[in-house]
Amino acid sequence: MDTQKVVFLNKKLNLRLAGLLRLPEAFDLSKNYPAVVVTGPMLSVKEQAQSVYAEKLTEAGYVTLVFDGAYFGESEGLPRGQELPDVKESDIEGAVDYLESLPYVDKARIGGLGICGSGSYMSVAGVKEPRLKAITAIVPAISDISTSAMAGFFKPEDEVKAAKAAYEKGEGELMFLNFMPRAFDEGAAYYYSARGTHPRWSNQVVAWSQLELVKYNVTNIMKDMKKPYCVVTAENAWSRSASEEVFGAVPHDNKELHVIPEASHFDMYDLAPFVSEAFDFILPFFGRNL
Repeated sequence: MDTQKVVFLNKKLNLRLAGLLRLPEAFDLSKNYPAVVVTGPMLSVKEQAQSVYAEKLTEAGYVTLVFDGAYFGESEGLPRGQELPDVKESDIEGAVDYLESLPYVDKARIGGLGICGSGSYMSVAGVKEPRLKAITAIVPAISDISTSAMAGFFKPEDEVKAAKAAYEKGEGELMFLNFMPRAFDEGAAYYYSARGTHPRWSNQVVAWSQLELVKYNVTNIMKDMKKPYCVVTAENAWSRSASEEVFGAVPHDNKELHVIPEASHFDMYDLAPFVSEAFDFILPFFGRNL
């Protein structure tokens, strides 16, 4: 497997995004390959869970692209740490732009796979981005975030709005949300250990992100989903109800829901045997639809 550092553009924001492009073993420049954009959990960087899935897809013959979203990791954008759904969607569009520019990528066979928060972002991209032909969501965690456990990380809305206004006037400091506290034991076991930690990862997100996240109703958007769609969730995932709600909103029958026995939400990021069991469904799904 050949892994290359690449840079591409989020054209809507005119920001450069840093990515990792993976090419299959025995890559042949004369051939056309299917490709998958792989995106990771909220606040994540490209070297985390998304690379676990990208590597397995590339081993199976797919060109894959992971990247740091705008405002995160090695990508451009200020202030750092903004988790904004519309930006996530435009990042994905930029990733598809880049894959389409590669002469060995089959433009009719580009798919998307997202994990956790970006399982929901990628699902929405499947509705809005016509060039994505099939979508897989791994433990998608956002249905209506205003009613989810993640809303517990939010601060009072008036306080956040006042801080944002003050910052934009140059009269105050950025306010942050502590989006993955150490007290969240299951998440901490991933993010604060050798499993998932990374020097460019931070649990701090700009507080005004919540003003957009709280309005982000993925379930309503998915009522317009027309593409092949696969959701893989976990028996004991805290996100399972959101995953099932998002899946249930898709109106057609070309969709699959798989539940990995005994697994929890964060187990699906990187742990054996759960990730391998997910690929028992992912590879046949993409094989039929890309």
